Amino acid sequence: MKVDNPRELVGKEVCDTDGTTIGIVDKYWNSWNTEYPGYFFGIKTNENTKDTWFRGTDKLIPVYSDYIREWGDHITLNKTMEELGRFWSKAVPCGTTTFPTDQLVDKPIYDKNHSRVGTFYGWVESDGTYKQYGIFVDPFICDTWKVPFNTIMPMSTNFIHDVKDTITLDKTLDELKEYWHKHHQF
Repeated sequence: MKVDNPRELVGKEVCDTDGTTIGIVDKYWNSWNTEYPGYFFGIKTNENTKDTWFRGTDKLIPVYSDYIREWGDHITLNKTMEELGRFWSKAVPCGTTTFPTDQLVDKPIYDKNHSRVGTFYGWVESDGTYKQYGIFVDPFICDTWKVPFNTIMPMSTNFIHDVKDTITLDKTLDELKEYWHKHHQF
């Protein structure tokens, strides 16, 4: 759904398509381009949702604006909890291995020269396949490159080289900048 003023959604209760309360919108971030226009919203889950679907995590659950069916006093998604939870615990490609998505969210991301890029926050999927991961870009890079603050930028799923306490990419900052400029008009 097109959302013109994402600030209006912060603090609103969120329900899945079946009417089950999930939690509340805690934060929002801009998406990166016209291919994926809109916003990402960070849902702070309630205890039942957290324990049942998201392995007890206190991390914000990323929800893309396309998942919003309607909103007014509360927000109703066009996904069930089962559909949302499926991606949260799915093992995703990370270099030569796989990693559960919930263990990637909130991890710091560094380029191959050990420069801070940002934080892993979300993903875009279609028919069960991850198309892009989302990086909440470090404020220093936003300022230096004139990228809008509060923006999630895309990262190809094959850019991840290694995952430990942090995520290391197989690209330099300059290669990422070139990728974003060439493919996403930044």
